[in-house]
Amino acid sequence: MRGVFDIHAHILPGIDDGAKNMEESEAMLRLAFDQGISKIIATPHYRKGQDLQNLLEAGRIVQEKAYEIHNQYQILLGQEIFYFEELTDELRKKSVLTMCKSRYLLIEFDPFVSYTMLLQSLRKVIFARYIPILAHMERYICLREGERVKELIRSGCMLQMNYSSIIGNWYFRDIHWCRNQISQGHVHMMGTDMHRPYEQRAKINKALDWLRKNCSTERYEQLTGGTAELILIERNEYMGAEYDKKK
Repeated sequence: MRGVFDIHAHILPGIDDGAKNMEESEAMLRLAFDQGISKIIATPHYRKGQDLQNLLEAGRIVQEKAYEIHNQYQILLGQEIFYFEELTDELRKKSVLTMCKSRYLLIEFDPFVSYTMLLQSLRKVIFARYIPILAHMERYICLREGERVKELIRSGCMLQMNYSSIIGNWYFRDIHWCRNQISQGHVHMMGTDMHRPYEQRAKINKALDWLRKNCSTERYEQLTGGTAELILIERNEYMGAEYDKKK
């Protein structure tokens, strides 16, 4: 079953500021599926001292609920990580979840982070042999200047934008900027970043309509899931390499 691949969603019940309980998780799953989403990476916020087994169990339960909706509805696991200086150390200790056990990481910063800090932090992650995906890239004010978005991409960073950020009238400054980034090919992946079943960002049909009308078929498929599939491809290669090491 092919469909939209959502790489950023807070659907695990009672873990962070996302779904409060299993009822909300199920409602979000159904809403997402009805809009064409067939794969979701659940990305609860990283918290120091967290119980990873608790996250894995929550992911298993949500997957079971997704299978009740459709037998090919896939729920995967990652985290949204607010960058901190010891991140690479924690990655080595395996106390942080990467995206689907790959080398990809979904990372966020304070919206008012300086560009110097943003770039240096992402490069530190890259030098540690991980691939950072900058969550909701449209939130960072520092990226609105000059060629900074292009520089991030050239450095090896991937960029995720929220579907909700392109919904609305084109003459609103923020919406115009976001759509322009898509038109210039600066966005690698879209995501819902949904936290509740009734919030606006959980509803993506209007955003999908805009993408269909304003992007080529190839570009539409890349943004809504094609590029995200690289995470699963890289995961399989990475896990295969780890297996060979153990042998």
